Amino acid sequence: MSQTEQDEFIHQRQQLIISAAKMCFSRSGFHGASMADISRESALGAGQIYRYFSSKEQIVTETIKSIAQNWRLFLLEHLPLQISTQDIIDADSVFWQHWPIQDRRLLLETYSEAARDQQVREILAQQEQLLREELDQAFAIKSPASSATQRSNRIQFLLLLVDGVACRAFADNDLEQQELQRVNRILSQHLFG
Repeated sequence: MSQTEQDEFIHQRQQLIISAAKMCFSRSGFHGASMADISRESALGAGQIYRYFSSKEQIVTETIKSIAQNWRLFLLEHLPLQISTQDIIDADSVFWQHWPIQDRRLLLETYSEAARDQQVREILAQQEQLLREELDQAFAIKSPASSATQRSNRIQFLLLLVDGVACRAFADNDLEQQELQRVNRILSQHLFG
């Protein structure tokens, strides 16, 4: 087996383990799922898992990196397309259908972990900084007449909005329509105009 093939095999095994860990963590949380759970879910023995990750903590860290990166990529793909706050606020909209329920649970678990763990906060902050830069570029292309301040305000508002929806656990369907219309007017006049 060539070095390239060996590296690819290792990467595939690590992804298999992370995928299994995501399933376990979405059911039981980062601290509730055990290595035995991950072993069962991945169909790999504990010894095999330890060949690719030195500890459960390393699996948790790599899983969090994956979740944070996937969240960034999801937002980067979908936020530049959205102009309606209703699509973002409505947890049943097409916007959120592309973010699987398992990933929603894991994102909330990640936010919770960030409250306790500096390393997790740093992972999230790094991905958010990348997202801000990428969104700024996307919005500059989409709205070339907008100023850097307007783009920054728009990005800040959108990120607060999606984080708020994520933290509501995608369950609040009783939004006041007048308030939603008011927010849409503000966005149209001040952020998107």
